[in-house]
Amino acid sequence: MIYERIAYFLPKKYKGGLKQTLVYAGFEKKETEKIIGFAALFSLSIGLVAFFLATLMSFGALAIGIGMLSAAASLALIHLAFIMIADSRGREIENVLPDCLQLISSNIRAGMTVDKAVWLSARKEFGILEEEIRKVGAKTFGGKPIKFALQDMTTSIKSTILERTIKLIVEGMESGGELAKLMDETATNIRTQQTLRKEIYGSVMMYTLFIGFAAVLGAPLLFAISIYFIEITSNLWALQGAPATGGAGGMSFLKVSGPQIPAGDLLIFSLITIAITTFFGSLIIGLIQYGQEKRGLKYVPLFMGAAFAIFFAANFLIRMLFGGMIKI
Repeated sequence: MIYERIAYFLPKKYKGGLKQTLVYAGFEKKETEKIIGFAALFSLSIGLVAFFLATLMSFGALAIGIGMLSAAASLALIHLAFIMIADSRGREIENVLPDCLQLISSNIRAGMTVDKAVWLSARKEFGILEEEIRKVGAKTFGGKPIKFALQDMTTSIKSTILERTIKLIVEGMESGGELAKLMDETATNIRTQQTLRKEIYGSVMMYTLFIGFAAVLGAPLLFAISIYFIEITSNLWALQGAPATGGAGGMSFLKVSGPQIPAGDLLIFSLITIAITTFFGSLIIGLIQYGQEKRGLKYVPLFMGAAFAIFFAANFLIRMLFGGMIKI
């Protein structure tokens, strides 16, 4: 009950979108309010922990902003996780949809009615689609027209292909067309589209590898070398006192100074830049491979973790190899 009360204070527009996402992700509609409340309470807890940690680290007034930002980021990440689950369910159904359509078509050719043909096409190998077909069958046995029961599938599955397929089937039923032939042709078109996607995926693999190499390997190595170079230069100037070079008569006309950027600031800048680079690199890979930026979010933890590991490993190896040659 407490979760529902917490969810009540969230903006209605945001809560409505999150509810639909949860339904797409496979949750029952009656459970969505409770899940949203739990996600909000969890995010609030993360924000409070971040606030107290920032206070202990003497961030002052910034601690409030850090806490609020942490809570908002946590809630956004939970929402993104549900979106990815919903997309995964949709792709799983799209993969088996052609086989299901051909099975329904065979049942119709065998003389079955449409509702019975759909009901008997529920097979275990179809996974999530089997559950949705059984729901359709239960609704039709309860007296609901088959076209409305099929249309209800689109409210619980996020798939453009499934939505268009059901629209074609419903229009074919209303116009009295040959449904078996329509389903066979639709299944063939879906398989053709899936084959084209695989070909596109293979053709853009080189771009994906280049972006991954630049974000995960190239940037961390260059930043590690830059930091070491700045540390060496700063220490050499500190040891030599950075003398000025003068012209005739002792008049100084050229002054040379050491690096103006401390190595510590460059380290923070490097870590932030690596995080941003890997994040947007993952989104670009998702866009290139699948046509959707959010499909690249699954690469963010892997790319970011690998980039940080390479950065610190390179920093350590550079110091170990060249530290004995130049003392810093």
